Amino acid sequence: MSLVNDRSFSLFLSAIKSEQTKGVYKYHLKNFLKWNKDCSNYDDLLKADEKAIQRKLEDYIMYLKTNYSANYLPTIFKPVELFYIMNKININTKLLHKMFPETTKKGGYGAYTREQVEIMLKNSLKIRTKSLILFLASSGCRVGVIPELKLGHITNHENCKKILCYADSKDEYIAFMTPEASKAFDEYLEERQKDGEKLNSESPAFRKKYSLGYTPAETMTVETIRSSIAMTMKNVQKTKSGNRFNIPTVHGFRKYFNIVFKSRNDANLSLCEKLMGHSVTISLDNAYAPFEIKQLFEEYKKVIPTLTISNEERLRMENDYQQKHIEELESQKDSVIKDLQDQINSVRELMKRKKS
Repeated sequence: MSLVNDRSFSLFLSAIKSEQTKGVYKYHLKNFLKWNKDCSNYDDLLKADEKAIQRKLEDYIMYLKTNYSANYLPTIFKPVELFYIMNKININTKLLHKMFPETTKKGGYGAYTREQVEIMLKNSLKIRTKSLILFLASSGCRVGVIPELKLGHITNHENCKKILCYADSKDEYIAFMTPEASKAFDEYLEERQKDGEKLNSESPAFRKKYSLGYTPAETMTVETIRSSIAMTMKNVQKTKSGNRFNIPTVHGFRKYFNIVFKSRNDANLSLCEKLMGHSVTISLDNAYAPFEIKQLFEEYKKVIPTLTISNEERLRMENDYQQKHIEELESQKDSVIKDLQDQINSVRELMKRKKS
């Protein structure tokens, strides 16, 4: 009997909404089944009485305590717990949770610097990896956005790109890509088209590795994204504390984005939170009325120069800004001169009338 056809397994999956979470939960439940050497399928896990199942779960927690970190144990056990709950087995979860060891302080709270991101880009041999790095650094998106992201969720917005994250879910929000990241993403799409892929709105924004472009496109998984970025870490200084580095491999980009946005004296924290996808902390409506998108983009534009990684690109943007500023000043000067000339002409006309 196929494991995936077990009714107990189907009930378990029905409780999980996110495809990404589903993959993680399936993995941990499968490991629990392997640990139960007297069970050949998921339905077998339910055949003992509730007292025996409770004892089995207690034994499993004791096994996990000797083989995994205290911080990771709840992540491993939660899918197992859900499996029994969805199959209407009464287990004493309060007692089981009491058995969990005390968690330790987590590492990995650091953020990348612009210089470190630049090194990673130089170490990138693939257009896809370069685009991934710039996408994460310039949008501040969580890595979990990518597996569900399609080309139809990314649209041009002035000289940037607008991203609809977690589309059609309660967590849906708007993010943006810098012109630099947008250009890299377009180059990545061009490469895929040259390889024979027929792109459409349903195509994954970032696809798995392929030998032939015309083969069905599958989206990148979080594990693939993490390993792709890890390969660019040469010469990026990181320190290790326990099992963790001071900067998380992928989440370090989101922390970099957060620091860039909120370190400004003129930062609008409500809009910054909105751009981070923290919509529940502020009062703005999640419906994204046009004026709200305009507000978000105006706030985003303020940090585009800082979020831009390439020195050459930042210098070009600075030159463009200076040129635009000069043109505005010249326009203002011409306007002032015209106003003065009009005033002089009005005075002259008035004086002529008085003389006559």
